[in-house]
Amino acid sequence: MPSGTARRDGGVDLQQVRATYRDETRSAILAAAARILSEEGPEALTVRRVAEVVNASTKMIYTCFSGKAGLLDALYIHSFDGLGREFGNCRVEPVPIDRLKAMCRAYRAYAQAEPAFYNVMFGDLGRAYEAPLDSRRQAWSTFQAIRETVAACLPEERRDESRQISQMLWATMHGVVSLELRNLLGETTNCSDLYDRTIELFLSANGLS
Repeated sequence: MPSGTARRDGGVDLQQVRATYRDETRSAILAAAARILSEEGPEALTVRRVAEVVNASTKMIYTCFSGKAGLLDALYIHSFDGLGREFGNCRVEPVPIDRLKAMCRAYRAYAQAEPAFYNVMFGDLGRAYEAPLDSRRQAWSTFQAIRETVAACLPEERRDESRQISQMLWATMHGVVSLELRNLLGETTNCSDLYDRTIELFLSANGLS
């Protein structure tokens, strides 16, 4: 039985059971869709193929997502939400610069741990699907945490630079991580060291270290 479903009186909260099952089912379907996209390409990402991978009926996919368009939209949002949670975990760092460095590490760690979802965010999904404006806004709000932390690291007179610096920082992180995931940095490269040194140089060059 899923955790958190027992009531204090020893009974079972069936609404919570159903909600937990629904969330776990959606997560499993989205993970399968992300793998199909990464391993088989956007042309293979169909409701029928996803149903085959998770051993479910196409009806279940339609019930959860109202069809392929809903599935793709949910996959897009879900991928960014995962990164957003990682950024949120970094908020425990009280010192802004330490928090920013933790977010930079979290960005690479998420890409390594969830390469299929990272690919959804910045890779093949764009060839099969154009996210609605509201979905794009929700997705890109993930990086508001970076911008706010950059602003907190800057003196008051430089706060208006936070947006541009945040975009430059994201471009730097994304560049190194994407090259690493595509195995384009060479077998002898210490990717972790390269990433850390690149971030440190960026932060120092922009007066953030």
